[in-house]
Amino acid sequence: MKLRDRVRPAVTRLRLGVAKALPALWQRAAGRTPEGSRHTAAFLRRRMLVLPMLAVVALALSAAAYGDIHGRTQRLRDRCVPALVDLAQARTSLELAQEQAELRLIKTETPGLVELGETYRSLLTEATQSLNRVAQSRALHKGQEQELRVVSGLVVAYGDKIAWAERNRTSEVLRRAGVAYAENMLRGRHRTVAPGTAQEPISILERVQELEGQLQQENHDLAAWSPLTLTGAAAAALAALLFAFVLLGTSVFLRDRLRLISVQLAVAAVPVLLTPVLLAFGGAGEHTAQERARTAVGALDAVAADRSAPRRIESAAHTADVAMRDAHPEGWSLTAGVVVPAGGVGALACGVTLFLYVRPYPAGRRPRRRLGGVFWIRPDQ
Repeated sequence: MKLRDRVRPAVTRLRLGVAKALPALWQRAAGRTPEGSRHTAAFLRRRMLVLPMLAVVALALSAAAYGDIHGRTQRLRDRCVPALVDLAQARTSLELAQEQAELRLIKTETPGLVELGETYRSLLTEATQSLNRVAQSRALHKGQEQELRVVSGLVVAYGDKIAWAERNRTSEVLRRAGVAYAENMLRGRHRTVAPGTAQEPISILERVQELEGQLQQENHDLAAWSPLTLTGAAAAALAALLFAFVLLGTSVFLRDRLRLISVQLAVAAVPVLLTPVLLAFGGAGEHTAQERARTAVGALDAVAADRSAPRRIESAAHTADVAMRDAHPEGWSLTAGVVVPAGGVGALACGVTLFLYVRPYPAGRRPRRRLGGVFWIRPDQ
């Protein structure tokens, strides 16, 4: 038997169950029973509590779902993306600095007579500053911060070894030995690893690339839909729909029993129903911006160290920044800070409105009758 043939009866039963349940739910929401309508005072007192409770649940879940997305946006924009840009800048600057050192000290036509020059020094300075900015970005956890400190120390040692080779540039043996040792620190080309053995990052570039890979993975996780966001959004939508359903039933009850159309109740419900919709639009826009930013910086670890590297890195950073700015996360955060409290006021107003409607109807005690010395309560009151 095909899977479709197995699923079809279950779907049919589900449809029939829903078709039977909806009328019963509507009768309950509108306060109707087979014998007539429910008692006005008791019904309104229950709805005076139920409507605000549903509203608060919908608002809280909507705020939680949006807050999770907005927090991810802030971490991507303020921490992870700048850290990835700086790591790529440090990596390419170090490779270009090594090329300059080899060009000046090894490949020159007049070996021993040419100094390193300002290009090498500016590249090494740029790499050091980029690593310092990564350390200040708060994008790394403790283990990664420790690894970054190791990298920074190795970069200092690398610079000292190149400087030592320059000081001894008149000696070809010392000059070549210094540059080769610095290159091994930078790239780790002269170490052997047994086949099938996991290779731990040891050289500077290997450590930087390892950090880049970890941050790229974190960027991917931040830009993905989180279980908290999906669960909160689904639950908020369900709570908002239930609030609207109960509100509509209450309005029908007021029209049938009190012969009034409650404009006040409708106005109070507007911010409650509008808040999940606005936060859904804001959250969707920020999630789209997260994906665009992740895509923009996702290829930074493949940027080669050539003359176009600074331009490509700057272009990726600009694209990610534009994507984040176009989503207006600060504006949506301000909107959330306004509409959620407004929705809370609307929830309170729903309860106050129903309280004012029920005031003319005293709670009253259930009448009791005496039968054979025993008091009993009439079930229809």
